[in-house]
Amino acid sequence: MVKKLEPESRYNEFDLNHDGTVDDAEIAKSKEMIELELREEKSHAQKQMSWTAIGSMIAFTLLLFLPLVSETRVSALADLLGLFYLGQASIVGFYFGATAYMSRSR
Repeated sequence: MVKKLEPESRYNEFDLNHDGTVDDAEIAKSKEMIELELREEKSHAQKQMSWTAIGSMIAFTLLLFLPLVSETRVSALADLLGLFYLGQASIVGFYFGATAYMSRSR
């Protein structure tokens, strides 16, 4: 089925061969490209979250070794610190696991 486009149609981007009509094959290719772009954006966001988690763990660890934080305060926050590191490490682990799974399923 062929769809004739108006000159200023918002669907002109789907007209891959620029003949003024959009057929089912062009729509399917455009849909695949959009899905690929969305997957790529999602992967990039997950990568940024993982790097942010790694950076926060490093920064927080360095902060704990500064003389600004007393040993008694670190001891009092020990349970909370454990949960923080566990949460951040789970984000990083999920990213690596998802990346490995996605590369294996292709």
